[in-house]
Amino acid sequence: MDLLHSPTSRDARSTARDRLTAWHDRARPPQMSGLPPGPVRIPTAIQTLGLWTMRPSFLRHMQRRYGDVFTVSDLPVGKVVVLCGATDVRTVLRGHPDLYLGGDGNSALGPVVGARSVITLDGHDHRSERKSMIPAFHGSRISAMTTSMEELTRREISSWPFGTSFSLLNRMQDLSLRIIVRTIIGESNPVEADKLTLALRAALPQRLIDLAVWQFPPLAGIRPWRGFLKAMDHADELLYRQIERCRVDPARETRSDVLSMLLDESRDDETIRDGLMSLLVAGHETTAVELAWVFEELLRDQYSLERIHAGLDCDDDPYRAAVIKETLRLHPAIFNVMRRITDDVELSDGRRLRAGTLVMPSIGSVHTDVRVWGPDARRFRPARWFEPQVPEAAWFPFGGGARRCLGSSFALSEIDVVIRTILRSTQLVPDRRAHERQRMHHATVVPHRGTRVRLRSRRG
Repeated sequence: MDLLHSPTSRDARSTARDRLTAWHDRARPPQMSGLPPGPVRIPTAIQTLGLWTMRPSFLRHMQRRYGDVFTVSDLPVGKVVVLCGATDVRTVLRGHPDLYLGGDGNSALGPVVGARSVITLDGHDHRSERKSMIPAFHGSRISAMTTSMEELTRREISSWPFGTSFSLLNRMQDLSLRIIVRTIIGESNPVEADKLTLALRAALPQRLIDLAVWQFPPLAGIRPWRGFLKAMDHADELLYRQIERCRVDPARETRSDVLSMLLDESRDDETIRDGLMSLLVAGHETTAVELAWVFEELLRDQYSLERIHAGLDCDDDPYRAAVIKETLRLHPAIFNVMRRITDDVELSDGRRLRAGTLVMPSIGSVHTDVRVWGPDARRFRPARWFEPQVPEAAWFPFGGGARRCLGSSFALSEIDVVIRTILRSTQLVPDRRAHERQRMHHATVVPHRGTRVRLRSRRG
């Protein structure tokens, strides 16, 4: 048997602590010099706090002070050059993947997604893994998943309370995770799906303090980090159990979930596990965040709400698509990405960055840049997407180039199905008139109160 494509033995599988140690050894940043100016008088700890708790406002403040290119210090990665101009951001996102290493920039996700993840790989390994995963997101496969998405959304709606406000973000996080368990992993048994959903939720960092063990591995032996790593190992155990069940399932050829497709590619178990965790990390939180922002904006915009209701019976209503695109523009779940450059590069202003520099293209900064989107750049206005000169070349909520999000079509389909199902089945109202502010939740930008709503009526 070809060992490369055989099931991975239990003794050979990496644990959460193994992945943590491997990442910590890899994460030591090189010391760079000659970097653009930045807030050198602000202690690194304070800059890190600003990046991880109020990134949009912190980066806007730095941009006003230093311009479109500046340097910040971020624990544990070190010095990072932030790029806020549309030209430089587009150049990096669409540049050659061997010049702008995304896997190196995403290495902080290694303890969760693993070393064989398409998120943390670079070069030939990344291209090969990405190519083999693309068929999982062909249109026909996604279409086969929409019925499950709608069914799970209706089940979620049935649990919402009347009379009291609740966080729609929390509900969307649960729903998005259940959709992944059903459509990506293929678990349809409600009891087993609930077990897996709870285990995966516990294995994902919920608080900023959870990430402290990334920087200080000795914390892994004490609470609460010891329990967090145990939760990751428990989730791995359940994932490997799913892989084993699918491998011997006589009906595997008729299944439409992603796991069955990954097994058809003859991967070993650990590579499949890393692929599943990659899709979970990339598609769970981000999709839930975008759904929360859609309703945060829509429920306070009566005109847009009426327009979108009028097209609910249309599978491809252009106004609903515009609402989704405008939400992704105004509230990209991932405000920025990371890339490590492998050769000297010249920026649009003539400044040169040396090989080895870590750069942070700020997607959120470009998406609200008045020079690109006009004076109402920070206003929710779906109608802009029907205008002839809308700058779609400056819209990249899913990244771009060779590292564009693999599951972007899946995410857009899920967002569309969930919006239609909720609006057809309920009448929701915000619990306050004022818009919710942005705040950071790890790497995502979320509504600061979680889009708190009240259920006024439930239909059908």
